[in-house]
Amino acid sequence: MHGLQGRLRIMFVAFEQRDFRYLALSTLSLGTAQWAQQIGLTWLALQMTSSAIEVGIVSAFSAGPGVIAAPIGGYLADRFRRRTVLVWTTAASAIQAAMLAVLIVTGLIELWQLYALAIAGGILQAITQPARQAFVYDVSTDETLANAVAMNSAMQSLARVAGPPAIGAMIGFFGTAAPFTFMAIAKVIAMLLTLCIGNETRQSRARLEGNPFRQIVEGLNAVGRDRRILGLIVMWGIVSLIIFPYVPFLAVVSEDVLHTGNAGYGLLSSMAGWGAILGLMYMSWWGDFVHKGWAMILNYVVYGLVLIVLAFSTDFALSLAMLVLAGFFSSISNTLNQTLLQLITDNHVRGRVMSIWQLCQGLQPLGALPMGLLIAYAGPQIGIGAFMVAGTLAMIVYGFVWPSVRRL
Repeated sequence: MHGLQGRLRIMFVAFEQRDFRYLALSTLSLGTAQWAQQIGLTWLALQMTSSAIEVGIVSAFSAGPGVIAAPIGGYLADRFRRRTVLVWTTAASAIQAAMLAVLIVTGLIELWQLYALAIAGGILQAITQPARQAFVYDVSTDETLANAVAMNSAMQSLARVAGPPAIGAMIGFFGTAAPFTFMAIAKVIAMLLTLCIGNETRQSRARLEGNPFRQIVEGLNAVGRDRRILGLIVMWGIVSLIIFPYVPFLAVVSEDVLHTGNAGYGLLSSMAGWGAILGLMYMSWWGDFVHKGWAMILNYVVYGLVLIVLAFSTDFALSLAMLVLAGFFSSISNTLNQTLLQLITDNHVRGRVMSIWQLCQGLQPLGALPMGLLIAYAGPQIGIGAFMVAGTLAMIVYGFVWPSVRRL
């Protein structure tokens, strides 16, 4: 029993820090809100246009601007207190969500307004995320950092489990405005929880000075100088551009392949979250281990193979099972990617390095647009399947050509 208690304590050791507990709860609330936005925007675009291409365009607008905004977010995360950056950007996101809800309730929503508010949401998220990712380091210790990254990811996965079914039910019972009303409330809660975090963290007291553009370039140089950091970010870019874009098209799969409607869409979206929680619990239980770089690459390859099966599945139960497995393997590989990046990055450039990581995540909607075009031309199975095959092959090749990451 004592051994089990000790193992459980190791699994959740990051929660012993008070400030991390508030950050984790804030992450859970914000993650649920982000799923409300993703599902709400996707479903609204599909209902307004009945077009997979429009779903891809809205997805591109919702995160594509992050390619430009993320470096600014990284600069802000290193220039100002990250706690302050999180509070203000989360408040602005709540206003954006409230505007969407009002437009839908009043019947004034038009496609161009959907585009504009999707862009605004993408910019705010891109500015927020570098500070939030770097803040995990600030409210943890060297000993608990790996566990803090895993637990922060677990909160995001829990939001993925709870969010999609709840949002699907909201749409069914209360209409399309419900997700955006919920999103505004959840973001206000996330902001209040962030305010509970103390001002004294281990963020460097040094403040950036001089030309902001030069400081952003310094962050880019920090990535380019270290092959390990560059390699981790390149891998994240491959997955974000080629693999992750399948997520918004689960709505199309649910409608056109599995014929399960918005309820099925919510359930499909949540399954990867269940798998992610299992994967993160497995990682936390296992504890520290060597050869994290190899483990990350292998888990990404298996993740791609599982999604190939998902792409061509016509059985609802099989699709659910593949999404659980996808969540399991992706959560392990994503967490290893973030943990290794946090461990090898100098703190004075942490926010800017994480902004480049966030920039690569912003490639997801850019991949969603061509995927949407291919789906419109060849159907969901071929459209999604072709991308999954390409992504898996890319990750296999990466494993052979990037030895500095393999050795981490």
